[in-house]
Amino acid sequence: MSHHTEVILKEFFKICDWLLQTYQMRMYLFDENPDVDSIRTPRHDHFFYRIQEVFQESWLHQLAKLHDPAVQGGNVNLSLDYIIEFGGWNSEIKSELYSCKEKMAIISKSVKTARNKLLSHNDLKTITEGVGDYGSFAQGEDIKYFSSLKDFCEIVSQSVLGKPFVYDDMVKNDVDAFMTQFLRGNT
Repeated sequence: MSHHTEVILKEFFKICDWLLQTYQMRMYLFDENPDVDSIRTPRHDHFFYRIQEVFQESWLHQLAKLHDPAVQGGNVNLSLDYIIEFGGWNSEIKSELYSCKEKMAIISKSVKTARNKLLSHNDLKTITEGVGDYGSFAQGEDIKYFSSLKDFCEIVSQSVLGKPFVYDDMVKNDVDAFMTQFLRGNT
């Protein structure tokens, strides 16, 4: 049995769910939107560019925070490390959680650098010299990351609460509904 309370896990799952939602919102609205050209018209391009950037920065920043150390500067962070290190897990569960976390490292390391240089700070050298390709990852690695994150949450939820990890998987429907209305009003 874990040392984590239901309250702590509820807050942790809310953080993970929000990360999933902001990532999916950007993906479905821009990357996988068959009607993306309709929001890229000169009339709407600047507006949707800003929305795209806000979603991109939001999910990258949320992802980086999720990978913070459990304790940093005397403060406790509700992060993956916290869930693992302070969970009181048996060796089997702990091993499974570490395995999921290791799979998530495929993009968390580059995103963490982006956070430290650009998302949380305005690093002068990075901005003025364009040093580095921060936050980038190979195509498909984001899909693997989020699959591992859901697996991590599922293991924790089943082990402690005895029920599946439930997250808001209606983002695609929300984007589809928005685009239907947007296209109707655009004609």
